[in-house]
Amino acid sequence: MHRFATFFLPIALLILQFNSVFAQEKKKILLKSANELEFNRPVNPDIQILRGNVVFQHEESFMYCDSAYLYINTNAMDAFGNVHVKVSDTTQIYGEKLHYDGNKKTAVMEKDVELIDNNIILRTNKLTYDLDKGVGYYLDGGTIEDPSNTLVSKHGYYYADSKEFFFRHDVVVTGNHFKLTSDSLMYNTITERVNFYGNTHIISDSTHIYCENGWYNTKTDQTLLTNRARMVNGSSVLEGDTLFYDRRLGEGTATMNVVFRDTIESILLRSNSGIFHQTDSSIIATDSAVFITWDATDSLYLHGDTLFSRKDTILGREVKVYHNVRFYRADLQGVCDSLYYSESDSLMKMYLNPCLWSDSTQMSADYIQFLTDKGHIIELLMRKNAFIASHYDADDYQQVKGDLMRGYFDNNELHLMKVLGSAETVYFIEDENGGKTGINKSKSSAIDMHFEEKEVSAIDMKGSPLGTIYPHRELSSEQRKLSGFLWQGLIRPMSPTDVFRNDSTSAGNQNSGQGRGSQPQESNDIPE
Repeated sequence: MHRFATFFLPIALLILQFNSVFAQEKKKILLKSANELEFNRPVNPDIQILRGNVVFQHEESFMYCDSAYLYINTNAMDAFGNVHVKVSDTTQIYGEKLHYDGNKKTAVMEKDVELIDNNIILRTNKLTYDLDKGVGYYLDGGTIEDPSNTLVSKHGYYYADSKEFFFRHDVVVTGNHFKLTSDSLMYNTITERVNFYGNTHIISDSTHIYCENGWYNTKTDQTLLTNRARMVNGSSVLEGDTLFYDRRLGEGTATMNVVFRDTIESILLRSNSGIFHQTDSSIIATDSAVFITWDATDSLYLHGDTLFSRKDTILGREVKVYHNVRFYRADLQGVCDSLYYSESDSLMKMYLNPCLWSDSTQMSADYIQFLTDKGHIIELLMRKNAFIASHYDADDYQQVKGDLMRGYFDNNELHLMKVLGSAETVYFIEDENGGKTGINKSKSSAIDMHFEEKEVSAIDMKGSPLGTIYPHRELSSEQRKLSGFLWQGLIRPMSPTDVFRNDSTSAGNQNSGQGRGSQPQESNDIPE
């Protein structure tokens, strides 16, 4: 017949009894106190049942619960009701059910689990924690909270020594000013920095960021993104192999294969280095920068050493290009030192030795501007040392020069050119059969030139003109050129990729006699 014994012992007696049994075995789970102890040696010689204010100690950790089973031989225990594991002075674990293996120092806490480490709270339904290594994990969903952020994931791992969490699958981080979703990420609770891996989205105010690798500092609102990062702000999109963004400053920098585009304005900017400002949707691009805009018929490719673009609430989109400017469009090409474009007035302004080409015609001056409308040139202005040359035959060129010229276009074709101040022309005359009959050299105060099908159809000279028609063979090659003539076909951009060509001789160096080094009146349009 089995003997059954039930003991109701005072707390002091329990402490003396179990301390004497396990004093020499430091790795054993020690019972520190309980209101009741039930032990049936014949039936379950290895199990002790504890009830009421139960307290255990294992090495430096303490465990509290309403009731428990202590497995003496296996050095393990099951605890139930208001379970509390004090891992250290800073780390506490709470739940309703615990299995603890004293040999492995692993705790499996279930139901309404909370792990608290300083000001961090981890909540889940099942947590496995290695007290020896200070590592815990959950595999069925959990939430992490600190004073600034909330993190949710399906799988999570916690490293107490480094104060880091590693999350996998359906990860969501919510902060004061952002929401982050990712496949996997590491979160350091001391630095409050998130390192993410895989498809990651960060939404903050009106900004949406995507990348596959990088980090986000939730304290400073700064992020570094790699593996083809993308940042969307309204209709503006910035991409790059590497992207750094400061949310508080509203500023981002991108490097290598940088692409900036506006989905509403039909503009695209490419470079290898760019700085983006959120407030005015502006970007400063360098290193192979090219600005591209298009309409229904063609695209314009604009390149320079430094390219700046911004969206102004009044002026619309502005573009400023500095140094070694080259642009290409199928019906128009150009070079200059600096260029400015404003969407509000549709004006493109070219500074310091600008030169334009359209078909066989070359146009140059100290300053050039032209008015556009939906990609079409409407009006052209050339100021100081204005010069138009068009290749005629062999080494011969039709030429017009003056202090100022205004050209008027129809369907991107010049139909009227007004020349004002010290107007001069060299014009080759043909008979009705195309035979070369003479050369007209004239001077006047002003000239109106009319064009049909890209050819001069009539010349109207104003104010007591002086001119002579010479036989075609009478003038030497030098006499057939007006003072300041310079054909610059070698530096003309010939294709979209040709805008990146770095000519050893710049437009300014070739423009001998055409106002080299003069300062245009409109130079304040491109501030330093």
